[in-house]
Amino acid sequence: MITLFATPKNFTGIFKIIQLNALRSWRALSPDIQIIIFGDSEGSREAADEIQAEYIEDVQCSPRGVPILSDLFRKADKLAKYPILTFINSDIILPDNFLMNVDISSKAFTKFLMVGHRWDMDVDTLINFNIKTEYNLFWERVKTDSNKHACTGIDYFVYKRNQWGKLPDFVIGRPGYDNWLIWKARRSLIPVVDASESVKVIHQNHYYNLKNTIKNPSLVQDYKSHPMLNSIEGKINKKLHKGRTLNLLDANYKIIDGEINKNISKEFIIRNLHRLPIIFPEFSIPIKIYRRLYKQFF
Repeated sequence: MITLFATPKNFTGIFKIIQLNALRSWRALSPDIQIIIFGDSEGSREAADEIQAEYIEDVQCSPRGVPILSDLFRKADKLAKYPILTFINSDIILPDNFLMNVDISSKAFTKFLMVGHRWDMDVDTLINFNIKTEYNLFWERVKTDSNKHACTGIDYFVYKRNQWGKLPDFVIGRPGYDNWLIWKARRSLIPVVDASESVKVIHQNHYYNLKNTIKNPSLVQDYKSHPMLNSIEGKINKKLHKGRTLNLLDANYKIIDGEINKNISKEFIIRNLHRLPIIFPEFSIPIKIYRRLYKQFF
């Protein structure tokens, strides 16, 4: 079994619908998985009670009230009942084969990071995933109405407990921390497994309601005048990751037909040769020489 953890926005407006859908889909996977809801956003305690999740109100936040990645992961490691953890965004609906693919990854490696593409779709009604007809209608609609997101959208992270050590104080929901986690795994020689071909997770479309992510409403206007990337907290994340970022195309393993496969495609090899100096800058000179030789002879 696994421990899922998340830190939702306020359960108001469209976010009440999409976050309840997400949380209900997680619980529908199994009554036995551990789910932890972090943070004091409006409605979180009630949502946690509904799906029989653990509720942890206290979490370290930025000055603007947004949870900090390092504290979330540290607390999750401490509270987890199971050796496999999944940090997931609260708008993501999981399919019923999610646990099976987690099991495939965990049996293949002592440490790993399983990630994958998401599929975007408009969802504006509550779904009861325990009613077979509603469940089937939703996933039939996914086949025609969802669109695969770009390789930079990373919404879930499956890994072994106590795998990361000390993490930087990234601000959740601001750019860069997700791409840094893939970089960190590759840097630590931890296999990065892309589960996209087997696991179709659904991101429910929404506007970015920044008011729901900060506690002080007087600060909302300041956020609205800046793109997320150039917000104060976006700049904090950028300063922390220092350009050490990768995406789903940098996963060196894939799950295909129920098996782990090393990524040995020509496209990946060429891309990897250009990314290795970012992962291992201390070896950048010999890597660049090898890259030139590879290009010349292969």
